Amino acid sequence: MWGCIVAERGHYISKLQDHLVARILTPGKLFVYWQLQDEKVRFICEYFYIPEVQFIKTLRLYEHDSRKVIHEVVLRQGVSSWLFKGIKPNSNYYVELGIKRSTETFFPLLKSNSIIQDHDSQSKSDKPISPGWTGKVSTYTYYENLERSIFK
Repeated sequence: MWGCIVAERGHYISKLQDHLVARILTPGKLFVYWQLQDEKVRFICEYFYIPEVQFIKTLRLYEHDSRKVIHEVVLRQGVSSWLFKGIKPNSNYYVELGIKRSTETFFPLLKSNSIIQDHDSQSKSDKPISPGWTGKVSTYTYYENLERSIFK
């Protein structure tokens, strides 16, 4: 994923892109992962005169329709994913990653995709359909049941 592409006038653009992605893992669990370049965070902190010791990386989980903060997580250094538990099955959500300077100040840097949950489609996507042979395969070897046919 590292690398550069040549843009107009000989400038180079990094292929490394910042992102914040939210996915439902199982009913009630929302997994979030992100990538945010440290240089961008430092630039923003310098621009707003925020000393490094005062900024706090924070995740906020919002209810989509009301834009109400449901949960807020203060992140430790080096953390790049989070699992939210207790997600309601018929609610819609999104997540923001940002910098908190104080209890009142939150500056969002990245916004995730919207999680739109429909009870019917969600229940179908929770249990992906697997081929019948998946239980008889390891990483390197195909196993066959010699006593009975693998086709039932």
